[in-house]
Amino acid sequence: MCICLNCKYINVCKHYNFVEKNHNELNITKTPAFFPYYSITTINFFNEPKELEIEWDVVECLSFKEKPGNWVFFSFK
Repeated sequence: MCICLNCKYINVCKHYNFVEKNHNELNITKTPAFFPYYSITTINFFNEPKELEIEWDVVECLSFKEKPGNWVFFSFK
């Protein structure tokens, strides 16, 4: 699971924006301005029937500041 969902910076983070793009999701912020320090992303591949599923998760980030559920309060633009 991506730790970004409980991070204070989710709405302005360039790295999370990159992960959203790779998931083909709408971005919380069109032009994020925060570049996190030392973020590690894992990429998992699942061989589902008829297609390959790819899961992107940020698992480590030295800029992480805990704010549980912070992503819930932002509307997608």
